Amino acid sequence: MLQRQSLKTARPMDDATTLTDSDKRYLLRLARDTIEAVVRSKPRPRVVESELSESLLRPADTFVTLFLRGQLRGCIGSRSGREPLYRSVMDSAEASATRDPRFPPVAAWEVPELEISVSVLTPTRPIQWSTVNDLRERIQPFVHGVVLSNGVRRALYLPQVWEHFAGDPDAHAAFLSSLSRKAGDPTGTLWKDPGTRYEIFEAETFRESDYETSTRRR
Repeated sequence: MLQRQSLKTARPMDDATTLTDSDKRYLLRLARDTIEAVVRSKPRPRVVESELSESLLRPADTFVTLFLRGQLRGCIGSRSGREPLYRSVMDSAEASATRDPRFPPVAAWEVPELEISVSVLTPTRPIQWSTVNDLRERIQPFVHGVVLSNGVRRALYLPQVWEHFAGDPDAHAAFLSSLSRKAGDPTGTLWKDPGTRYEIFEAETFRESDYETSTRRR
């Protein structure tokens, strides 16, 4: 059985990606302010770059995940790799609230009840594999997010998705089979196809409930 690890401590991220608590609070607040603005058809928050820390200005890909009463309400990422971190969070927040095809757009009445999670991604890197055992060795549960691609089929899971397979006796197979189905393969076997390519990444994930003083306004 897969040994569960803490997502906060398992990720091997380098110092260049480290965010302070102040940075994280700022990004959570910015995500919330962006959502509050766009669902009310108002301009996104104005940001003065000269007032931001260097960490918030570096390019980074992000995902913003929304929860409503404990249930997923939206999750979309901004993955250009070129946008400053703060702007990537704004783009991801807006997309998660308004363009996740699995859900209707977030309504204004829902915003105070949302909990927001931000994931800051490291650059992806390809892995080489030829056997299932290779994948088990190179993809580390609770640490690695995974991008699977095969032809026009492509899908991504964040590291925290491993949580859903923590009790599975073969979590690697369950995780990658689910990722295959997300990529459009109803059989869930695309992950074993020799033509399937993999990229892995880490993510620093933080959410409003991580802090005693919530970024939410009531």
